[in-house]
Order: sequence, then structure tokens, then C-alpha cells
Amino acid sequence: MRAESLSEIIGTLYDCVLEPQRWNATLPLISAAGESTASSIVVQDRGGGGCVFEHGADQSFLRLYFEKLATSQVATARPLAFNHVGDVATMTMIAGEREVQNSDFYVKWVKPLGFRDVIGVFVLKSGRRVGWFSLARSDVQSRYDDRDLRALGLLFPHVCRALLISDALDLQTIASARLEETVDGLSTGIFLTEGEHGRITYMNSSAEQLLAGGALANRNGRLTAATAGARDALSRALAASASGTAPPESGRHAVALPGPEGGGLVANVLPLSWRDGRNPLSALRGGTAVIVQDPAVPAVLPLDAFAELYGLTATEARVLDHLARGRTPQDAADVLGVGLTTVKTHLQKLFAKTGTNRQTELLQLLARSTPPLRAD
Repeated sequence: MRAESLSEIIGTLYDCVLEPQRWNATLPLISAAGESTASSIVVQDRGGGGCVFEHGADQSFLRLYFEKLATSQVATARPLAFNHVGDVATMTMIAGEREVQNSDFYVKWVKPLGFRDVIGVFVLKSGRRVGWFSLARSDVQSRYDDRDLRALGLLFPHVCRALLISDALDLQTIASARLEETVDGLSTGIFLTEGEHGRITYMNSSAEQLLAGGALANRNGRLTAATAGARDALSRALAASASGTAPPESGRHAVALPGPEGGGLVANVLPLSWRDGRNPLSALRGGTAVIVQDPAVPAVLPLDAFAELYGLTATEARVLDHLARGRTPQDAADVLGVGLTTVKTHLQKLFAKTGTNRQTELLQLLARSTPPLRAD
């Protein structure tokens, strides 16, 4: 294999990391450099499915064989390791030195495809996926010799590394996308920032909406507050969090963010690695989380789940719904079209079923059961 060919192929291998479809153009280059008639990359998800990139003749038999070889479901002429990244299996290794073309492997798996020799390389093994790379020569070509293996051995580590990087990037992308989708469903605003000046690296949908309210602002890509006092308090909290420090008990700085016309927001600033180096939002970029809640915007009450948890009847749940919305027992009676005594009877049953004694305790219990999710 010429050095120029090796260099070109290695370059295209790493192009395949970001664009897997480029394997379709890369495999013919590898086949030509290895004087082979066919080549393939097989990546198999452990839970089922996967992808195959193939050049040359159909290699379905070989894919099945190497899959069985990796899981020790086929016998070889001598003990053969093929379960660690970088392991190589040649036809001689599988069938033995003598009478290779009379071997069970050649007769059943190689010859029907019109091949004379094959090489398999175990190129990927992760928590989610395994992968194989193979090369094959036709029955009119010579078998692979030691010189061929040495030349191809310069390429195999790069194939392994490209697949490893691709798998890692794919997992990180999937994790980031799923986390972002989940965080976007929160009624709480989530900002992630970097540096002591609060450069915004991520914000969920609720955070974007909160920026329009006036208490918070995005100035030149940095998170800041509207009023001078809040601006200073938020700046100090962001600077402390960026340095990895936090209040020892709570782990967060609580900052009031008054609005320009009254009301406002409450922000909690949390350094993401302040405790044990763990970052619960590690799939998203940022060193500091700013978690912002608008006290005037209620979260969606989980009444159905709460009623199921405590065995409430439909009428008891409706009474609780009205009380949770700030109505008095008399208001609830008027809306439901029943007497105040009936509502009070339902309220006593609610106390008994939830283990509370007063209306405030009941509503506090419901509030603690309410996840910070946005209404659709």
C-alpha cells in the first residue's frame, strides 16, 4: 500500500465520523488499496438494528459469520480471540494452516460468495454497539500474505478510532437531544452559562419567554438583570459559580429579579460541578445553571395522578381543583351548583384520605406533588 493511498484513506475515514454515508465512497478506496474485491463496515446495535456499508459483492454470509464469531457461536480450527477492538481474524486463523480450501469455513461461508480469502477486524465495542470491518479477495486473486497484513495493519487502528469517535459523538448527540427535549418541557426557565460574566450557552423555551418579561435580559449574549441591585446580585452569583464555589448548605445562590412594573422572578444560580464533580446537565454546554421561576405563573396541577394516589372520587378531585385555583369553599359550591355543607363534607374526606388537617396543608401537599411542566 502506497503512503499516498494510506494518507488519503485515513483522511476520508475521519470524514466518515461526521458523515457516515461517506463510507460508501471510502470502502472502494480501501478495497483498491488492499487489492481486494470487496469490503464492508457493519455496526450492530445491541438492542437490535444497526447499519451496513458494503462495497463489492453481497457479503451477508460473512456478516453473519463474524457476528457468530464475536459471540463464540462458531468453532475455529484453533482458539481465536475476536471480541476485543483491534482483533484480526484471517481465513488461515479460522480454518487452520492446512487444507484451508477444504475447511468447513471456506466451503460454507467463503466459497459461495466467490471469495478466495477474507480478513475480519473487530472495530467497535461499546455499551450500545459492536462493529466489524472485513475485506475479501475473489477466487482469481491471491490470498493475503504477511506483507498484506502488515500494510493493512497500518490502516486498521484508524478504522477502529473513527468508529469509536463516531459512536461517542452519536451517543452524546442523542443524549443532548433527549435532554434538551425534556428540559424544554419545563415551566421553569433554565439558562446555562459559562464564565464569570454569564455568557449564555443554552436556554430552554420557558427561559426565552422570561427574557421578554423585562426582569431578565440578554445583552450581547450575556445574562443580566433589569434593575441595578438585581444586576449586581446576579453578577456576583454567576462569578462565584464560575469559580466553582457555592453556599455550603444549599449549593445555590437565590436572587430576586424585580420586574420593571412590579412583580418579577426568582432565580437560583447553581454551579453544575460544585458537589462531587457531578453535572446533571452534562449533555448540554455550560458550567452554571440559572433556574428561574415566575411565581405568578402556576404549573399544571397533576390532579388525575394525585387523585389516583390518594383514592379520591371524581367529585372530591373537582372540589380540590377549585380550592387549588384560589377559590373559597363557598366559591367552589357556587361553581359546582351544590351547597356549602356538601363542599365541606368533601373537604373533610379529602383531609382524611391525604392525612392532612387543614386546607393549607392539603394545598401544600398538592403543590409538592406538582412538577414544573409547561402546559401544552
